Amino acid sequence: MGATDDQSSREAETWRHAAESYVLASNPCDLIEQITLPISHLARRASGTEVERTLVFDEGKAIVRGFEGGILLWVGATNLVVRQALQLLLESGLFLATSDKRLVISWHPSIGKPFAAIDGLLSAT
Repeated sequence: MGATDDQSSREAETWRHAAESYVLASNPCDLIEQITLPISHLARRASGTEVERTLVFDEGKAIVRGFEGGILLWVGATNLVVRQALQLLLESGLFLATSDKRLVISWHPSIGKPFAAIDGLLSAT
C-alpha cells in the first residue's frame, strides 16, 4: 500500500461520519464563494480555488466543488453531531446565496473518498 493509499485510509477512517450532495447551480464559482466565505472564519484552515474550497475544522471537514452546472457538497466528521452541524452550515449558506425558495438538498451517505457516491449517482443518469 502506497503513501497515498495510507493517507486516504486514515482520512476515511478519521471522518467516519460523511455525507455528500449535488445541487444544481447556474454559476457554481460565485456560489462556492458565497457559501464558504462567511463560514471560513469558523474553520481551522480554509484553502482552494474558485472551483473548489476545503474547510477543515477541529472535528470535521467540508468540501464544496463546482461541477457541470452545479456544486458538489461533502462533509466528513468524527461524530454525527459535527457532521450535521457542517451540513447545516453549508445548507444555510446555500439558502442565503440563492433566491430559489424551492431549493432541495438531498444528502447521501459518503462511501470511501469524497464524492464517490454522488459520482456513481450522476454516472447512472
